[in-house]
Amino acid sequence: MPWALPIIGHLHLLGQYEVPYQAFKVISKTHGSIFRLKLGVVPAIVVNGLENIKEVLFVKATDFDGRPNISRYNDLFSGNRENSLAFCNFSNLQKLRREILQVHTFPRNFSSRFLKLDSIINLEMNELKSKINKENCLTNFKIHLSSTIANVFFIYFCSKRFDTSLPKFQEMIQNYDSVFYEVNQGYASDFLPWLSYFQSKNHTRKLSQMSKAIRAFVMENLMNDRIVKYERNERNNNDEEDYVDSLLERVYNNRDKAKMDLNTALFSLEDIVGGHTAISNFIMKTLGFLVNHPNVQAKIQKEVDAITLISRDVTLADRKQMPYTEATILESIRMIASPIVPHVATQNSSIGGFEVKKDTMIFLNNYDLNMSPELWSEPENFQPERFINADGRIVKPEHFLPFSGGRRSCMGNKMVQLISFTTLASLFQSYDLKKLPGQQYKVPIGDLALPYNTFRFNFSPRNLRL
Repeated sequence: MPWALPIIGHLHLLGQYEVPYQAFKVISKTHGSIFRLKLGVVPAIVVNGLENIKEVLFVKATDFDGRPNISRYNDLFSGNRENSLAFCNFSNLQKLRREILQVHTFPRNFSSRFLKLDSIINLEMNELKSKINKENCLTNFKIHLSSTIANVFFIYFCSKRFDTSLPKFQEMIQNYDSVFYEVNQGYASDFLPWLSYFQSKNHTRKLSQMSKAIRAFVMENLMNDRIVKYERNERNNNDEEDYVDSLLERVYNNRDKAKMDLNTALFSLEDIVGGHTAISNFIMKTLGFLVNHPNVQAKIQKEVDAITLISRDVTLADRKQMPYTEATILESIRMIASPIVPHVATQNSSIGGFEVKKDTMIFLNNYDLNMSPELWSEPENFQPERFINADGRIVKPEHFLPFSGGRRSCMGNKMVQLISFTTLASLFQSYDLKKLPGQQYKVPIGDLALPYNTFRFNFSPRNLRL
């Protein structure tokens, strides 16, 4: 264990770096690939190296499937982080929630859900491009993009589309964006709870109000009418089942051992439709990379032009024939290096022969897996080609684990890749992405979140010829 300071422990070591996870690799050179840290009042273990990380995620998954009990997560989820899909401990109820969700977030290729998602993305992308055509330097493009992706989610999961210009919709988008940004921040008070007394009560109160407003929007606009149908037994068996139906079937048919109540269903829906924020933030960061790499843009455009012959929209079916575009998405995921959510030991165990006590927080250093020069050639450079083999096919190294793995893997990872593919291919099919004077395009790494007001771009229409 490195030398610790009184009260704060090793927190000072993490504050010296742009991304705290960078410190883990430095410390490991002296203290080994697995070492203890005392972060304020929280005992923690840092795990470096692929084999050690795989032991946590796969080999001993049931020993390490808990989540940290951080008080602000409770504040964001109506006083109980167990309401969250990502920040709850694993349980039979969590297993049920994942099983219900998987059918929708991992649609089989060319299934009805896959084709439905495909048509929805294209519908919403054409709406976004119509806005860009009217104003190629949209003020706060991030909000326009978030609104577009949000409608993809609402139509796909809830069979409902919104007018994105409505004030209530815009408020909902901004609330989700603010909550997502908050979730992705790290604070000393997460490890020194008494510091929360010195933090702005207005900030905490505002975030709590945003969470409640999101909940009210979801209930009023997505759940209430459907609940009435179930309570009156008016649902037609021939109706196509969306995610709302999947949840309410469990609530009202009461057939599962891990009983799902209406409150759980509401939070599950609220959580998954909030996934639009993660995807829009990711796409914004990818555009932030690509505005600095016109050569990468040109290669995407060459690929999309060859597949669509400049005469039709991009479809999800094109994805396997556009490896460079897919590789660009993977390279952006790698460069952003968003950390795996920390795990917590649910029982006494061990990692790599290193003793781990129950309730210890586990940090998995996937930042090093993404950015180590020992694993990647020139890791600081944006090079989509690293994910394409000699045969022109996508290849993902074993050490590339951006969505974690095992029972706590990210449930939205396929949605991220599918929606990002069509969005980026569609934008570059129609536009060249250019810088605006006075704008800075340094992409923050280490998490997915961006501030509400962030990059602005010039979408310059391409002069396309058949």
